[in-house]
Amino acid sequence: MAEFPNLAGVVTKDLVESIGTGKYSASYVNWSRTHQLLRQHAPGWSVEVKEHSPTGEILFRAPVGGYLQLRVSHVDGTVGPWVPQAVMDNRNKDIPIDRIGARDITDTHRRGSCMCLAYSFGLAGELWAKMKLEAGWGLDQGETSEPLKSSTQGQPKSQPAPISNPSVSPTCTEESFREALLSKGVNTTAIDACVEIVINKLNGDFGQGIRQVGTKSTEELNEKYGSQPKTW
Repeated sequence: MAEFPNLAGVVTKDLVESIGTGKYSASYVNWSRTHQLLRQHAPGWSVEVKEHSPTGEILFRAPVGGYLQLRVSHVDGTVGPWVPQAVMDNRNKDIPIDRIGARDITDTHRRGSCMCLAYSFGLAGELWAKMKLEAGWGLDQGETSEPLKSSTQGQPKSQPAPISNPSVSPTCTEESFREALLSKGVNTTAIDACVEIVINKLNGDFGQGIRQVGTKSTEELNEKYGSQPKTW
C-alpha cells in the first residue's frame, strides 16, 4: 500500500490568488495548480468522486440541498476515506436540490477535490486555516480564522426573470447588491464581475449599480458576465 504523503508547506505565496472584495474576499490556489502540485509531489495519487448515490447519480441528497463524496486514490489501489462536499452558493449556503444545475456540480467537484486534498494530505491546508505560508503573508494578530472559499463558486440556476428591485436605496451596500442579484438567479461569477464594475466604473455606488442591472434580465447578465468580467 502507498503511504499517504504529507503535502503541508508545498503551497507558496506566489501561487496564491484572491477573489471577491470586502467580506466576500478569499485567498485560494487555482484548482488546476493544486492538482499539478499533487502530480509533482505525490505521483500516482488522484481524487475520485463517488459515482453512484442511492438514486444512481453522483449527487447525494441531504435534508437541504446536496453533496458530492470524494476521496484520494493511488494507482496501486490504496484509497482514503470518503469526504463530503456540499453544493453551495457564493455565501457558502446550501442550494436547494431543485436549483442545483450541472455548473453547480462541476464547480463543487473542483472545490471538493481541493478540500479533499487538504483534508487527506494537507495540500494547501494553510489556506483553509488561514495560516501563514511564509513571512509577510497570512492573518495579522487578532484576526479570526474561518474556512476559505476554494477556487470555484457554486452557481445558482439561471432564471428568466428580469433583475428589478426599485426598493433598494442609493446607499445600498455590496452585500445587499450581491443578495439582490443572487435572489434572482444570477450566478456568482457574474455577480463578482458586476461588483468589480460598480467599484471601478461607478465609484462603488451600489445603489446606481442595482438600478443599472435592473434593466437587464437574469439570462443576459449570466451570459454576458458569467465567464469573465466585462463592462456595461
